[in-house]
Amino acid sequence: MILADYLTVQAGASPEYVFQMLGETGFSMPAASCPSSPLRHWQRDEALPPAACLLLEQGLHLSGICGLVRAVSASASGPEAEAAWILARSDQGLVSIVVRGAAGASARRLREDAALALRQAARYLAGYAVVLAQASRGDESMEGYLRFAGKPGREQVRADTLYANRDAGTGTMFACAWLGHSLTAAD
Repeated sequence: MILADYLTVQAGASPEYVFQMLGETGFSMPAASCPSSPLRHWQRDEALPPAACLLLEQGLHLSGICGLVRAVSASASGPEAEAAWILARSDQGLVSIVVRGAAGASARRLREDAALALRQAARYLAGYAVVLAQASRGDESMEGYLRFAGKPGREQVRADTLYANRDAGTGTMFACAWLGHSLTAAD
């Protein structure tokens, strides 16, 4: 037996320093050294960002929301992740959520995200499907989101406002929002 061929873990208390896997390489590095992702608050623990939960509570009347299952886009993970899907539960039922980093929030990608959120809602019998564009800085353009969320009769589309209606094809309650940087400030 050669020790280098085996991964060993010491039993006991968790280490003081948290390490993050680098993709599927098998290597890790201290989490503090990793560049931060705008989706980092969505990819860990069961808690979702508190201000985003408040927005969902106010807009869709969902209370007690927390994440159950998470998956990042197949193209990248870690700090490079552009989008993540979350199956969340609330006191009112399951919620299918797709969160996209605002830098990649084009109208085409947001339509794809909406289709994914609705498809997963049907798969898991969730009554709600949500698409969120998460800004990480204040200088990101909302142009793609405006084209995605703007509808005839809707005069203005604003950040940090949830727009909801029942999806005609599935009957699922569908909502979308552009989340400003302030929504991730509480950590």
